[in-house]
Amino acid sequence: MRKLKPMTPIYDSRTVLAHGDRLGASVYLMNEAPGKNETKSGITSFGQQGGNIFRALRKSGISWALAHEMFVWPQNGAAVQSQRHTNKAIFLDARAKHITCTNAFPRWPKPSADSSSFCAPLEADIATTENLSRIRGEICATHRVILVCGRCAYFACLGKKLTLPSKREGTELSEDEIVCLNNRLGSHFEKGWYMGHTRRWSMKSERIFSALKLLAKYVGWPLED
Repeated sequence: MRKLKPMTPIYDSRTVLAHGDRLGASVYLMNEAPGKNETKSGITSFGQQGGNIFRALRKSGISWALAHEMFVWPQNGAAVQSQRHTNKAIFLDARAKHITCTNAFPRWPKPSADSSSFCAPLEADIATTENLSRIRGEICATHRVILVCGRCAYFACLGKKLTLPSKREGTELSEDEIVCLNNRLGSHFEKGWYMGHTRRWSMKSERIFSALKLLAKYVGWPLED
């Protein structure tokens, strides 16, 4: 069987950097790359990924997320701002105090220049000195826990491919993985979880919720029953 050649992405010219409070957030969450909504807004995990994070934090019983009423997450901006957009903006401000969201690569990868679709960034582009320097610059002393969300994020953090990623979703990174990650990124993470891409969180919900509860207990986020 002939092996398919990986798609060569076209990167949008706009860069989307980390979103979060550098002086207070204790969790660093890395997804793969921004999409159309993130690129337009300039905010990481703004569209569907942001909605998945919002729902998972609430369903895990994390108090600061439950302080925000449940609402339908608007995936993009609107000419006329609705109450849902207001709720989203308020939650994103709260999320920033607890979680820094970023990507393995900071520019939207598309299959063609005029496409509105998404394709994975190339590993060679993720591994450039410039990109790794960006990631290192986004990590600060308050970040105690890392959530690695997707195969590209794992490659960015550890410099190698993850085998059988679906079986690892919602599982804690090993001590060796944390050491490797810290050496590569110049970071001081104490713990981490491989969560799978946030678009898959609803597929492994029990594992994801369990991991988020363990994370909450570790960093001191109150939980509600």
